[in-house]
Amino acid sequence: MLKKKILIIVLLLFILSSNVWAEDFYKDIKVHFNNIKILIDGNEIKMEEKPFIYNNRVYVPVRFVSESLNKKVKWDADNKVVLINGYKGLEECDPRAGENFVYGIITDINYDERIIAIDQQLGPDSKVINEPLKVRKDVNILLKWNDKYMNLDFKDLKVGYDFGLILDKENLVRGIIIEI
Repeated sequence: MLKKKILIIVLLLFILSSNVWAEDFYKDIKVHFNNIKILIDGNEIKMEEKPFIYNNRVYVPVRFVSESLNKKVKWDADNKVVLINGYKGLEECDPRAGENFVYGIITDINYDERIIAIDQQLGPDSKVINEPLKVRKDVNILLKWNDKYMNLDFKDLKVGYDFGLILDKENLVRGIIIEI
């Protein structure tokens, strides 16, 4: 009987303390949905999640606004951080520094070793590439779609992409341009 009482007391303490603990993370708030419209460059943007007003501030989904402005959004759940990045432009190929520009199609990707195999499309001044290419860790991969740009991660590359590659003087890939 004593064990049951102790168990009940421990359970009650646990339940009551968890409510206090949760209060730091959750809070009921009153917001106003007021048919708020979002205009980007004068164009109204429709979205599924509706903006609202809380404490005289308008709140909109960060992914919606960021992607509408051609920004890339990532959620780092471990650190509870929203990462918003615009695209990082790609420095042009500099032949005087020993760099080469290569066109082709990706035929194979080794994501672990950061190696790509290509089917090269030769131009009049093209350097012939006969072996798979090592991709630098700091590679800048730029996707162009109509008038929009965004950066990709190496793991986003897919076999079959048409590309332009910039090879540094060590024949390592320092830049990739993919146009859709």
